[in-house]
Amino acid sequence: MTAFKLRPYQKAAVYAVVARYKKQQERRMLLYLPTGAGKTVIATFIIQALRSISGFGRVLFVAHRREILDQTARTLKQHLPKLSVEIEQGERSASGNADITVASVQSLVRRKDSYNPKAFDLVICDECHRALAPSWEEVISYFSAHAGNETLLLGMTATPRRSDGRSALDVFGETAFEISRTDLEDLGFLVPMQYFTVRSELKLNQVKLSGGDFQVGALSAVMDTPQHRALAVKAWMEQGSGSRTIAFCAGVDHAHHLAHDFQSLGIRAETIDGKTKEREQLLQRFRRGDVQVLTNYGVLTEGFDDPGVACILMARPTTSALVYTQCIGRGLRCATGKTSCKVIDIVDRSTHELQYGAVQMADLPPKWRCRGGDPFRQAQSLRGIKVTSPEAFLSIRNASSLDEVQSILMSLPPNIVVAGLDGEPVLRYSPTETVCSGETAEMEAKRLLRQARVRGAKLAIDDDCVQITFRVPETDNERYAYLKWHLSRVTGRSVVFASPKNKRKVSSPRALLRSMLPDRCRIAELDANATGETIVANIAGLTPDEIAEIESDFKDEYGMSLDLKGQMSLF
Repeated sequence: MTAFKLRPYQKAAVYAVVARYKKQQERRMLLYLPTGAGKTVIATFIIQALRSISGFGRVLFVAHRREILDQTARTLKQHLPKLSVEIEQGERSASGNADITVASVQSLVRRKDSYNPKAFDLVICDECHRALAPSWEEVISYFSAHAGNETLLLGMTATPRRSDGRSALDVFGETAFEISRTDLEDLGFLVPMQYFTVRSELKLNQVKLSGGDFQVGALSAVMDTPQHRALAVKAWMEQGSGSRTIAFCAGVDHAHHLAHDFQSLGIRAETIDGKTKEREQLLQRFRRGDVQVLTNYGVLTEGFDDPGVACILMARPTTSALVYTQCIGRGLRCATGKTSCKVIDIVDRSTHELQYGAVQMADLPPKWRCRGGDPFRQAQSLRGIKVTSPEAFLSIRNASSLDEVQSILMSLPPNIVVAGLDGEPVLRYSPTETVCSGETAEMEAKRLLRQARVRGAKLAIDDDCVQITFRVPETDNERYAYLKWHLSRVTGRSVVFASPKNKRKVSSPRALLRSMLPDRCRIAELDANATGETIVANIAGLTPDEIAEIESDFKDEYGMSLDLKGQMSLF
């Protein structure tokens, strides 16, 4: 056993896979985990748990990029030092006798015949939404279909459904465990995004592709012009000024020129590239705040960890989901005093069909405008809408912003709308065009809170801000996710939620509890009694062992006892 402590949801994911394997004899499973959830760490502890079973054989970890292979091998060696780890990729060849073989799918397609598939009892596929590609299908078929079909095939992905409508579930069967990015935000493991797009005539359809992404020289020629650099600097000054920022550029020259543009305006900016001397000293200056904007090309995309980064300037369009995810991931980690990360994205006005961005990450329509909102929170909110009219459904589906969706919902007769944003009743109001008086703002805010069934909240309003203090700690963050947005629209002010002094370290017991549950279970009812020391939840289908473990973990994390009710499962 290692000294590393798993987060509650990570422990739940490990437990779900091992329990299904041992008790239900399932051999095909999917873990649906967003970027930042720690998929490799979870996989490591699944391996550790299964290797403790007598006779359990070797493990094959399959991925598609060298960086993932190297990172995975490092994590496995760190947490499982007693197990041997080898890499099969490119010039590197594995013996096939190691406890764990980490391999690229490209190499396995060519070399699979040198491996005995019966020697592997666990095959893990990272980014398994790719598993429907011919090369992946060939590898999976070879290693998972040996005699007796006893191999456990485990897929991990943040995006199980592909753009063509096919799903990784077609290959990996049932979802063993899932947690959403918004749940990770609620639990305090990620900060939300404030997403801004800056549109320009980039004409990316004329830029050639190389290796699955825009060709570096051609893209740099497009982005490294005075016009487009000025656009990036202007967008940063409007949205990111004051935040420590990493700017991802289209090339080395572009990175140096963009830093010079910032410097010419008195902004402390520097560049880091592959030839930078005293690199660590530069990064230390950046961490201290002596450098406010750090431009780079291909250096800080991965392996750089600075939770204090609060703004990402994407001055390099990309077609790669992996590259984009890695870039913005540099800013989504939590830090003291950090409440969000601003992401400023320079995109083609024509909405180039191959350009990847946060809208695509969140599975929103390509024409969607977040306008400073978190795309994942907005996507979650849209999924809660239920209407009975086909015309209303199509109208909402064709909307391009949350403002437009809310306007459509408020225009519909109440009998047509079963549920509005986040699955809540539709709040009806008239957005203000300007900052209204304090008296009007208070009246409108109270009216909106009554509609939202929020009781006992105290309001403090000044010329710029509405502060709301709740009587009890927030017990359902999803319900409050867009309340700020609605309140801001009717008061013309920014909105701040404050909690009582006795607020606990995790603000949402519902989100925490949900993160601990196996995928088969849902919370039917939760009563968070702020005056007592016990939270009561009604959940069916948990075994006695699961109940005991969840109740114990919940008290450790939240500080209050949990009493789980509901029909138990004996298996």
